[in-house]
Amino acid sequence: MDHKLTVTVPEEVYQPLVEEALRHDRTPEEEASLRLQRSVPRRNGERKPGALEELFGSVSLGHPTDMNNESIDRDIARTIADNHEDHD
Repeated sequence: MDHKLTVTVPEEVYQPLVEEALRHDRTPEEEASLRLQRSVPRRNGERKPGALEELFGSVSLGHPTDMNNESIDRDIARTIADNHEDHD
C-alpha cells in the first residue's frame, strides 16, 4: 500500500533535489520518494539497492580535488616522483 506525504523543505534542500531529478528525467516528488525509500532500512536491517550510490564521492581527502585530465596527470606524476625518491 502506498501512502501520500506532504513535506516542506528549505530552498537549500529543494534546489539540489530538483536538479538531480531533472538529470534523471524524474519529478522532484519521484526523486524525493526514491531517496527516502533508499534511506529506510528493510526489516532485516539491509538497505535497498541503490542506497550506496548516494554515498559515492563523499570521502573527504583533506584537500580539494579536481576531475580534469591535467590535474589528474599532475597528481599521477607527483605520486610517481615521490615513489622514486623513496627508492633512491
